[in-house]
Amino acid sequence: MLTNLAKGKKETGRILAIVVAAVLSLGPVLAQAATHTVKRGETLGVIAKKYGLTASSLAAHNGIANPNRVKVDQKLTIPAKTETLSYTISKGDTLSTIAKKYNTSAESIAKANGIRNPKTIKPGQKLKITRGTTRKPAKTKPPAIASSTLREINRPRIRSNRWKHIVVHHSASSNNSIRGMEHYHRRVRRMENGLAYHFVIGNGVKTTDGKIYIGDRWKRQIRGGHLASTSLNEVAIGICLVGNFEQTLPTSKQRTSLKALVSQLRNRTGVPYSQVRTHRHINPKPTICPGRRFNLQSILST
Repeated sequence: MLTNLAKGKKETGRILAIVVAAVLSLGPVLAQAATHTVKRGETLGVIAKKYGLTASSLAAHNGIANPNRVKVDQKLTIPAKTETLSYTISKGDTLSTIAKKYNTSAESIAKANGIRNPKTIKPGQKLKITRGTTRKPAKTKPPAIASSTLREINRPRIRSNRWKHIVVHHSASSNNSIRGMEHYHRRVRRMENGLAYHFVIGNGVKTTDGKIYIGDRWKRQIRGGHLASTSLNEVAIGICLVGNFEQTLPTSKQRTSLKALVSQLRNRTGVPYSQVRTHRHINPKPTICPGRRFNLQSILST
């Protein structure tokens, strides 16, 4: 009986040792895991791209059945992976050059190997290296849309599949003002909802250069008046850049604002990149708008 008791204690000790070893081995993996809080306008695909992942793998890791149903302020766990390996120092190696090879830091290698002075490493010395395979979020430029404008863009509630296209126009004059465009569309063109476009981007003459003006049609989520088709106007968001791009190019600030606005609208509405069009490429009637000097693909891809 004593023999069996001793065997039982020995076996229990073995199990505890295995559990402790497993927890310790998981330490580096858990330490590199990250949490992401969903921001307004973000989709699962956008978030996954930041971390070098696919939307499906991120959804599976967080138990999300429908990738289209992430919510603002929802916390997502970003999967982290590590790999521990042995490295033999070669002549000319430094901790920094080794760290760069394995997507880690010289400080991490030094700490893992008890190295106090990095200059004391020698050829033939073996190092234990934990290589990280989870990418850090890509650095993003400061937003081109002012926070107050962004809030206005994001304020309306948008029903699913409400918008199918984003259409870009020019005003055909460098001297347009928002008030003048509103007056023309409401009083001359007899449009009961006024300004035909959902958004206007100023050029610095009678409008602020690069400023995104938000029309009443976007705020109310109603159809535009910018295309020669009632059915297309019902599902097409209209953006007008002030200027005549048969004669001149859009300003640098207009280009930056247009790219940022299109990106934000696509995130909010789900309109695919292929359906971001110019007036002349979608209008049922022939038109030169937005001018031969306007290159939409160039603006969106830079």
